[in-house]
Amino acid sequence: MCLDHAQPSQRVRVLEVTGGRDVSRLLAQLHIRIGAVLRVERTAPLGGPLLVECEGGTVIIGRRLAEHVRVEVLA
Repeated sequence: MCLDHAQPSQRVRVLEVTGGRDVSRLLAQLHIRIGAVLRVERTAPLGGPLLVECEGGTVIIGRRLAEHVRVEVLA
């Protein structure tokens, strides 16, 4: 599933980043890379951005960018 489909309070692990080198570089600057464990804090309504906890920090990521992040849900 893609990160933009994750629900609030879900913990997920990044499996793949698609979209090319520029997208991968931008996500890496946000500490979102393969193997990273993320927790979705909040999702804005009407297709707005996601608030994501990653490596002890919190980042806001737009839905269009989140579509490039394939994740698996952790128990």
